[in-house]
Amino acid sequence: MPAWALAVLLAGSASAHAQGSKSPPGFGSYPAALPSGPPRDIAAEPILGSRKAKQYRSVIRAEFHRPANFAGHYRVAIWGCGTDCRDFAILDKKTGKVYTMPGVDEIAGVIGNDDERIDFRPDSRLLVISGCFNDDCIPDNTRNNPKAGKYHYLWNGKKLQWIHTSPLPGQPS
Repeated sequence: MPAWALAVLLAGSASAHAQGSKSPPGFGSYPAALPSGPPRDIAAEPILGSRKAKQYRSVIRAEFHRPANFAGHYRVAIWGCGTDCRDFAILDKKTGKVYTMPGVDEIAGVIGNDDERIDFRPDSRLLVISGCFNDDCIPDNTRNNPKAGKYHYLWNGKKLQWIHTSPLPGQPS
């Protein structure tokens, strides 16, 4: 990952959790209010404002019309980009805005790690990414790769803010 992209990902962390702290944050630590009753104030279509959103418009449009699955009224759309590779966007079902991670084109898996590449909950603002960004795992895609990890991000309604990194299960700390 380019240094500028990592700086964007790490900027703005205001959490008590930090890289190297003993326990990673849990989904329950960052609750999101679930809407009660039938959905209201839903945008008709996603707004495809970025190059990546336009490139993956078919999956984004299809996912936008499915129920919210993240942080109350958002939908995380995930698509494959190769063997054990994922990418995603966060879709605001109220405004139609589509958010992607700057500088991230793919999240690659790590041999021997069966964690979800992108993990989240409907009632939480926490999103966890397991693996490596872009080609940082290639060719050394083992759990001992120093760039592999579980990256915890907090959704603030406009961007993901990095709050914690921990080793992948089975990876030396």
